[in-house]
Amino acid sequence: MKILVLGLGNDFYGDDGVGLEVVRSLKKEWAAALYRPPSACQVEFVESLLSGIGLLDVIVGYDALVIVDTIFKPDPVTGRIRLLEAKDVRDIPGPSPHYVSIPQTLTIGRQLGLKMPGVVKIIAVEAKHLYHLNEDLSEDMKRRLPDIIAATKDVVSNLDALSD
Repeated sequence: MKILVLGLGNDFYGDDGVGLEVVRSLKKEWAAALYRPPSACQVEFVESLLSGIGLLDVIVGYDALVIVDTIFKPDPVTGRIRLLEAKDVRDIPGPSPHYVSIPQTLTIGRQLGLKMPGVVKIIAVEAKHLYHLNEDLSEDMKRRLPDIIAATKDVVSNLDALSD
């Protein structure tokens, strides 16, 4: 099974960069042989500032997609994790390609005859400070980072069961 772990966000907006930081941490652990996904899986880790239809070229060709990104919620608890699937994500047409949802991007890819991931898991991380210019995660998010990384590893490990 070919899996893409995709960290999304913008690290110029503080906590919005948590998805990028998770993928950076996993890449470092991988390079130092501190973390290895299940042997039956080929896992790639990618950071991206893209959104909407711009992600199409990034996600094509994978069997499974694990996205780590922030989520806007009223009264958020910084670092609280919500595990979602593509079907759980808003699928409302937007006014431009920047507002195309993950489910819409997958549908467009399939309609174009591209190989799209059949399994999509989203690690949605709540954040209070999504749009504040700041090049670092908040202290609250830094404290939660190990839990978010562990949740990402768990999701990837559980995908291995699907490949049997």
